[in-house]
Amino acid sequence: MRNAFTLIELLVVLTIITLVMGVVVPKGIKLLNSYDHSLNDMQEKQDMVHLRAEAFLSSTDKKGKFLGEEFLFTKKGEVIEISDDNN
Repeated sequence: MRNAFTLIELLVVLTIITLVMGVVVPKGIKLLNSYDHSLNDMQEKQDMVHLRAEAFLSSTDKKGKFLGEEFLFTKKGEVIEISDDNN
C-alpha cells in the first residue's frame, strides 16, 4: 500500500488545475462585467421611469440625462429627446 503521492502525480494534478482555471477565470470575469453593465442599464431605465412619473405627478416639466442623451419629461407623461440643434 502507498501512503503518499508521487511528484509526477502532483505535477499532473497541478497542471490540470492550472488549465481549468485558465479557462474558467476569464469567462467569469467577462460574465461579471456583463452583469455589471446590465445592472447599470437597468438603473438608468429605472431613473428614467421615476423622473417621468415625478414630472407627471407634479405637473411640471423635468429634464434628465440618460445614456449620454438629454430628455424632457413633460407633465403629460411624454418623453422628448432634446437634440443638440435645439440648444
